[in-house]
Amino acid sequence: MTLSNGLSVVALPHRHVPVVTVDVTYDVGSRVEAPGKTGLAHLFEHLMFEGSLNVPKGGHFDRVSEAGGTLNGTTSEDRTNYYETLPSSRLDLALYLEADRMMGLVLTQEKLDNQREAVKEEKRLRIDNQPYGRSYEAAEALVYDSFAYRHPVIGSMEDLDSATVADLADFFSRFYAPANAVLCIAGDIEPGDAFRAAEEHFGPIPYRNPAAPFEVWEKPPSGPRRVEIEDPFATLPALHLLFKVSPRRTRELFALLHAEKILMGGESGRLWRRLVKESETALSVSAAVDERRGPSLFRIFAVARSERNLQDLESGLWHEIEALARDGPTEREMLRARRLLAADMIRGTQTTQSLAFLISEYALFDRDPSLWKPDFHTILEISPEEVLAAVRSLLTRDRSACVHIHPSDSQGAS
Repeated sequence: MTLSNGLSVVALPHRHVPVVTVDVTYDVGSRVEAPGKTGLAHLFEHLMFEGSLNVPKGGHFDRVSEAGGTLNGTTSEDRTNYYETLPSSRLDLALYLEADRMMGLVLTQEKLDNQREAVKEEKRLRIDNQPYGRSYEAAEALVYDSFAYRHPVIGSMEDLDSATVADLADFFSRFYAPANAVLCIAGDIEPGDAFRAAEEHFGPIPYRNPAAPFEVWEKPPSGPRRVEIEDPFATLPALHLLFKVSPRRTRELFALLHAEKILMGGESGRLWRRLVKESETALSVSAAVDERRGPSLFRIFAVARSERNLQDLESGLWHEIEALARDGPTEREMLRARRLLAADMIRGTQTTQSLAFLISEYALFDRDPSLWKPDFHTILEISPEEVLAAVRSLLTRDRSACVHIHPSDSQGAS
């Protein structure tokens, strides 16, 4: 359903418990930010709880809490969402609150100053003063060429300091238009009733021209990239090994989901067995597929037991990746990967909140909220040959970016 103001509305019954999740996902993430204006998407996530036309500062939290619900917001490179989960009898409350702030925020210098400092403190606590925190920023800046994905979601201190109320008003006008968003209602509902309620609350919001479509363009990989950094908060050396790979919803990326489970997937994965248990060069190792609308990432992060183990650790990672590229997965590894992926998919559809997140992104990114079901089937149908082909073509040295992290007092750090 699409309202006259351009807002897309999706309703999904999920009647296992008498709760409902309302999720509004906007087509705005850090990727749309220009140089010198980073951090605005995440800063807006904070400002959206600072009061709107008819709701005072703190009112969203107070009203949802009194109704027995929870709420929050999240920002990624590709989108920003706001959600409430509460008893299904209070659906109208969540719709009213979201519609009121889509209609208009009350932006003041005081609110900007307060939330700017809150975001800066969040950056200090989560990134700047955490062991290995800044290395994640360094790794993404190394692997990507496009500014859209090279800069961190949280932004820079300098750009946060320079943000003005006029910047925020312009940002809201361009990106928080109804036609730039998806409203998802998932839970103990009748779709017809949910659509009528959405029309009642969101229909009066005037149409505003949405932001122009934004595409991320990346140059083809041109050889391995490396950087050495010092970290004053790290006590042990570590490394990131990243690969720039295919966008979301491609069969190649689905194949890499299997490769991730084969290489890692807990203590039975190849990397943990070889590097943590057998050679004891790593204290820990993890791998993940970071799906994005533009080129995605295949990430590996490992902590070495000592400085002298760091090069051996990198060599061990390449040994397992290239063995998988040479020989492919075993039948047992494929079975295990499918089981782990199936379990992940089941967990991703068990709650009204996880369902709302899932179908909101499909509705926003693909204009079809029903695609998640065939995608789940496609993922489980991926063949060993497709895994082998994806690893051979995408997890290569020419596509890699490696960051070595040295504690500040380690010898040979640069």
